[in-house]
Amino acid sequence: MSYFKTHSRRTFLLSSTAALALPSLETFAKEQKNENFKRLIFFGNGYGFTEDTFYPTKSGKFKDIGLTEGLSVLKKHRDDITVIGNLTNLGATDPHGGSTSFLTGANVAGTPGKSFHNSISCDQVAAKALGKDTRHESLVITAGEKGSGHNSPSLSWNAMGKPITGIATPLQLYKTLFNSKSESYQEAVKRLNKKRSILDLMSINAKSINKSISKPDQEKLDEYFQSIREVELGLKKKDDWAKTPKPDAPFKLPSEIDGEKAVKLYYDMFTLAFQTDQTRVISCMLPIRDLLTSMGIKVDAHSISHYGFSKDRTEASRQRDKKSMELLSYFISKMKDKKDIEGKSLYNNSIICFGTNLRCGHMLKNLPLILSGGGFDMVKLGESIILPKQDSPLANVWLSVLQEAGLNIDKFSHSTGTFKEIYKA
Repeated sequence: MSYFKTHSRRTFLLSSTAALALPSLETFAKEQKNENFKRLIFFGNGYGFTEDTFYPTKSGKFKDIGLTEGLSVLKKHRDDITVIGNLTNLGATDPHGGSTSFLTGANVAGTPGKSFHNSISCDQVAAKALGKDTRHESLVITAGEKGSGHNSPSLSWNAMGKPITGIATPLQLYKTLFNSKSESYQEAVKRLNKKRSILDLMSINAKSINKSISKPDQEKLDEYFQSIREVELGLKKKDDWAKTPKPDAPFKLPSEIDGEKAVKLYYDMFTLAFQTDQTRVISCMLPIRDLLTSMGIKVDAHSISHYGFSKDRTEASRQRDKKSMELLSYFISKMKDKKDIEGKSLYNNSIICFGTNLRCGHMLKNLPLILSGGGFDMVKLGESIILPKQDSPLANVWLSVLQEAGLNIDKFSHSTGTFKEIYKA
């Protein structure tokens, strides 16, 4: 008899390669009976896709109009994805940095010589509301690939419009999520106290010069203090969770990790992070350059986005499209297959957003946005939705996403409302 048949499904959570025993999990995956919280994940794919073979050209249900070549590998999830067209991130001005303001919708790239400005990203708005009771308010994953459509340190920006430094490798995420045998509780507290003492010293030194500087410099110093405060709050949360053990790692990382393996490992660990309720909000810059290398494609991501120069680039772009969607299909399948602590599919309460600021080449209009997830109660899935007006604000969709996540807000960034076309009748 199977071991799992002799125990209730609340006794074990199945990971990609192992079973995680719930006696240890229940200390950090807190009971959430009667709480239908949502999980949100945002993927930034850097440069866009192939114009002629990826984007739907008309509205309709995919079961009626079919999937494009680039989307065809999502066939088994056809009824669970929606592609929205005619969206433009009205604040975006940098075609080489498609991820920079993807989640903020409000960057102003200023005149030469002036500083770059941005605003809080929608994932961080969600994290403030959904991450209070989790170990990690949000997980921010960076690609570490400047020049691959990722000219910002991350997709995520704080309330002061500053980029949030994130996790740059699968190994870092692995260490973040899973138990380290080498560090005791006392050692963890000592490490946190050391960081706290450094912050205290920084704060005292900054205050000592506050009265002798100009107003603009005082404003910058205020931002500095706010940054310190955010770090302090983060340390307090880590301190509160220090006594609560992380789960043991259910698998070992392979010794060699190429671009495709890295994406799959991220997707496996995102699923586990949601499954154990360590976080409810994730943003992820996808590693485009390393993915292309693992596919045997020697052309860089920027050159591929200008695929019109040669047949080889066009073919590489089409291959990249299919591989990106193949991996997205892998993640959706994972989310559908895995169960939360209540035995429900992770997918059922999740919202998945996949896209970029860029369509292709240097086109900053009509960008791609793919939505999926059972967490969408009102937004339609299984369709191509081409909005009736060109340059419809991307921020309007982020507003809908935040509302679907349960946030009681009526404005995000430069949103002008929501689109009735994306909602169920």
